[in-house]
Amino acid sequence: MNVGDKVRVIGQDGNVLAEGTYHGTGIPSRDLNAKHPTYQHFAIMVEGEAALRYYPAGFHTLIPARRG
Repeated sequence: MNVGDKVRVIGQDGNVLAEGTYHGTGIPSRDLNAKHPTYQHFAIMVEGEAALRYYPAGFHTLIPARRG
């Protein structure tokens, strides 16, 4: 994935959890109080929300969003 790509976030159970714009992967800063603070996270700007959401990369998969 490239920054700016439209993506879907898929959980371990195969369900789509969110759709939005990919903003990179990294370890979240301490002030975000991540449940898994040492894991890599995907940063996603979910459509209709004002803040980024962070999804642990080990528990989630990204796929391109459907167009249309």
